[in-house]
Amino acid sequence: MGKTSNEVKQRFNEAHYVQLKVSVKPRIAAAFKEKCNENGVSMAGVLSQYMAIYSGTAAKNSLPLIKTKTRPDRRESVKSLIARLEQLRDAEEAYMDNIPENLQSSPNFEAAEDSVAALSDALELLQNAY
Repeated sequence: MGKTSNEVKQRFNEAHYVQLKVSVKPRIAAAFKEKCNENGVSMAGVLSQYMAIYSGTAAKNSLPLIKTKTRPDRRESVKSLIARLEQLRDAEEAYMDNIPENLQSSPNFEAAEDSVAALSDALELLQNAY
């Protein structure tokens, strides 16, 4: 089989994709590119998946953003997940800390408290997994 011509690729891309321009600070772009290279994923794939998740149009059977074939890959994925969950837990704790004392029995405070407890439990389970 021969190589696909650039013209055919271009027609396919035009029919199936919309090109977007994203402007970010150079430091963020470099870190993003490096992380994608480390994980063996395309930058467009990561952005597409996050846009699908954010917009609520993610496919149920979409491929994961991270490599999970080997045990070291899975361990690295768990470490990444732990770091993200810690960020979420810390943000929720900061939210709770900023709720005035007279509102600490409010439904919002209780929901935040429940979230912190659930995230802490999930973190403990994940940390014990590897």
